[in-house]
Amino acid sequence: MNFIQFITTRRFLKHLAYSILLFIVIAWVTLMILKMYTRHDQVAVTPNFVGLSMEQVNSLETSKDFELVIVDSIYDYTRTPGSVISQDPLPDTKVKPGRSIYLSLVSYVPEQVSMPALTDLSLRRAKALLQTYGLKLGSIRVVADMAENAVLKVTVKGRNVKPGTPIRKGSVVDLVIGSGKGAGEASIPFLIGKSREAARIELTRLGFVITDEFYSEGCDSTNASVYEQTPVYIYGKRIVGGTGFSLTYKSGEDFNFDEYISKLIIDTIPPETPLP
Repeated sequence: MNFIQFITTRRFLKHLAYSILLFIVIAWVTLMILKMYTRHDQVAVTPNFVGLSMEQVNSLETSKDFELVIVDSIYDYTRTPGSVISQDPLPDTKVKPGRSIYLSLVSYVPEQVSMPALTDLSLRRAKALLQTYGLKLGSIRVVADMAENAVLKVTVKGRNVKPGTPIRKGSVVDLVIGSGKGAGEASIPFLIGKSREAARIELTRLGFVITDEFYSEGCDSTNASVYEQTPVYIYGKRIVGGTGFSLTYKSGEDFNFDEYISKLIIDTIPPETPLP
């Protein structure tokens, strides 16, 4: 019996029919299982979780159709800590039931970064480095110094900040840079008894800067008068322009500055000040 005769026999055709039927049954069962597993034709719409706390999210009936996964936390002072700030997939997206929704929450604690080393860098490099660290550039003050356009001092809210100090991301950083011109000399001014504003104006006029300020108890910027100054006043002594002054204040309303000045030693009293 040759091949042509064999495939035309009743026995072969019978087994061929069984094989085709078995294939169809297996294919149908496989498709049904896949349909059940993939939830074919079943669609769920993602709720809007943005702005809700996790307690509110979990209380929603619709949230039970999805697997919620917290993937990140971002600090944003304009939003409620612990609330959802973003979600993926976005709200009103059609997905399969049981799909994972990835949530980012508003952090309770501000993210912190280490203050980069900015001193002696050019202003351009300092700006780029601040941006890299997520910090904002505040005021730029130019003082007399040979280091032209180089960062001389770094402050945050008036306080010196050393490199590596943890600082809130997004903080405003103020810089003092050099003008490129040598600083001249000026006589040390006598500031004792002057108001805070008058002392600031006098120091600025002479080319000096205020680096530190200290307030005694019961004293604030509205009633502050200079009680101590560093460098101390010495008649006729000249110092380099750009020198930083440290000032301590007392309340001009509660302290007798005339009596205090009269008791100062001779070198710390300007000639026009009457002596006791």
